[in-house]
Amino acid sequence: MNRLTLAVAGGRKTQSIIDHCAEAPPGRRILVVTYTRNNQQELCRRLNKVRPLQAQVEVQGWFSFLLGHWVRPYLPLRFPGRRLRGFIFNDDDLELKLKGAARFLDSEGRAYKRHLALLALETNEASSGAVLDRLGGIYDEIYIDEVQDLNGYALEVLFALLDSPIEIRMVGDIRQALIQTDIRDQKNEHFKGIKIGEWFKQQEAKKRLNINRESTTWRSNQVIASFADTIFDKAWGFPATISESEEPATGHDGVFAVASEHVDSYFEQYRPLCLRYSASCAKHLSHLPFMTFGMAKGLGVPRVLIAPTDKMENFLRKGTSLGDHTSCSMYVAVTRARSSVAIVSDRPARLGLPVWAPL
Repeated sequence: MNRLTLAVAGGRKTQSIIDHCAEAPPGRRILVVTYTRNNQQELCRRLNKVRPLQAQVEVQGWFSFLLGHWVRPYLPLRFPGRRLRGFIFNDDDLELKLKGAARFLDSEGRAYKRHLALLALETNEASSGAVLDRLGGIYDEIYIDEVQDLNGYALEVLFALLDSPIEIRMVGDIRQALIQTDIRDQKNEHFKGIKIGEWFKQQEAKKRLNINRESTTWRSNQVIASFADTIFDKAWGFPATISESEEPATGHDGVFAVASEHVDSYFEQYRPLCLRYSASCAKHLSHLPFMTFGMAKGLGVPRVLIAPTDKMENFLRKGTSLGDHTSCSMYVAVTRARSSVAIVSDRPARLGLPVWAPL
């Protein structure tokens, strides 16, 4: 039976993949697929620590998976005489009214990112299912990390995999549905972002997979974990996060507010990871080494400093609902931290948090 583990941030999702690969029997053929390059590098780094493996394990990115296993072998069956010659990741200028092969490939045979998942599905159909038969001959199981990142036609690809003889294992956290395989893809729009959880529930109801839900974090302390729980509206029904972190107390632990005028002192003292929504935010603090929330996804650090958006400040001050995407953004930012989270504000006392100030 196909399996999905939905776990909170710091729930050792990626580590569960490493452990499974390390314990797999000799000759077991495993493919691990994930979307972002950072996740691919992290998986490879951790797998290298437990080598030699008895199983045969490969790591691929989502687009490489579609190009190499779905499109390249059988593209001529969909478009006779055409061969795959490359991939165009930045295709923002693609003319959407193009039809036929021109919708999917440029004149040199390079596949466009925007319609790659649809091309993969059409290639499989043109091959009468040979794509999935071939995959089943190469791999015994396929692991998909950060599965909440899939959207649009990528969910149709996942649906086809769940109906195949290959054992599919997935891990993810719908509260971290911050980035997507193609944000412009309108297919399955009602399952976009955090709403992908409903798609998973449908597949579970149809007996296509079993879902295991875990609410323990080994990263953040309990104060941070409990604060992160408040970010999402109670209507989502997420269970309370339990911290099993073994990080020792540092003397500066939990969630704090910091006035803009004290940010430099805070940074000098604690050297936190500085996070903001985008480069257009917190321009008055642009001298700090900021990273966007999306780029920080997957990281775990001792401390973070967050420059909040106006919507995030209103949430802290008034309890105003953040909305799905902003909730995911703030959750990702907060849960990078093990020991402390600092949130910048010109009126820190109004955030309802302990206020840090230099001695």
